[in-house]
Amino acid sequence: MVLAPFILAVLVAAQPGPSPQGGSAPPGAMSAPPLVAGEEACAADSDYAAGFDALVHGQDAQALELLERVMLVCPGHPYAPELARLARTRLEPGARLAQDTLARPVVAEPGVIPKEPPSQGARASLTVVQTLHGITQGAMLCSISNCQDGRAFVAVSLLGGGAGAAISMLATRGGLTQGQAAAINSGTLWGFGYGLASGSSFDLDGDSSTGAVMAGALGFTGLGILVAEFARPTAGQVSLTNSGGLWAGVVAGLLLATQSGETRDFVALEQGVVGAGLVTFALVSRNLDISQGRVLLIDAGGILGGLVGLSALFLALDNDHGDALLVGTAAGVVAGLGTATLLTRDFDAPDDVPAVSIFPAAMGRHGGMGLAVLGQF
Repeated sequence: MVLAPFILAVLVAAQPGPSPQGGSAPPGAMSAPPLVAGEEACAADSDYAAGFDALVHGQDAQALELLERVMLVCPGHPYAPELARLARTRLEPGARLAQDTLARPVVAEPGVIPKEPPSQGARASLTVVQTLHGITQGAMLCSISNCQDGRAFVAVSLLGGGAGAAISMLATRGGLTQGQAAAINSGTLWGFGYGLASGSSFDLDGDSSTGAVMAGALGFTGLGILVAEFARPTAGQVSLTNSGGLWAGVVAGLLLATQSGETRDFVALEQGVVGAGLVTFALVSRNLDISQGRVLLIDAGGILGGLVGLSALFLALDNDHGDALLVGTAAGVVAGLGTATLLTRDFDAPDDVPAVSIFPAAMGRHGGMGLAVLGQF
């Protein structure tokens, strides 16, 4: 008991003095350390989660209220103070304007198919194909005109190629999309095909056959120009139209090959089926937003399906059953196209990307300005 007063005096002398901020503590009182939020106090984590969600969805006032409630209950929370600072910054008029400008989503009008923008690549592809078209037209024109001199043949071909290139570049100075270029180029190629087929279906020969090819290429190129100007298709829509005509001709050709008949009738029926396929799929594609990549995958499915059908019947039978092999190949093509169409139904769907907002904010505790990214993943 003799040492008790001495120990008490030492403890009192060891107490800290007044705080640097000018505050003073009552004599003999000890300053309590900051309370560290325990598991019970941090039951406000539900408010923190709700505040975070509100901040992500742009409800800044509600987010600030919830986060301030978290800081009252749990002063030592590691994230709530910073998120509250972001919420306050976003509530300022200048920050709100910048956020609306940077983070406003682009929403397409319902039922409107987005169109392709003009590109220089489209003009280049059109120029290349139409230059070759002009060269071919010049060569065939010289053939019909019975050019005897090789230099005249070269000169006319060069003139045709130059005309094709010049017209393509001058006529597209206002811009051209990939779909428009594809429509015109496809018309040229289909025109050459129909012109060549017309020589067989109408028993043309010599200059008449050459003239049919020239007329077909020019006529279908003009048709492609009309489609490009008034329908303004996308590259995917043109690819679907081309594939529809091509695969209709392939399947019909495989089935017609099982029947005996004249070549002229076979070619004439093929021309009709291909034309019907082109028109049908051109109309169908008008209501579809399909990409060129998906059409290529569907084409690959048709090729693979045809090979599977041919191989399966070839292994089951032998090469003496020619008609069965043709029918099996046609069935495989149809099955492959249908399967690929089903499997790629989500190919052009938008990716599930997280919602991200970008906005100016005071970064750190010293008030530095910068851009903050906030998202929900």
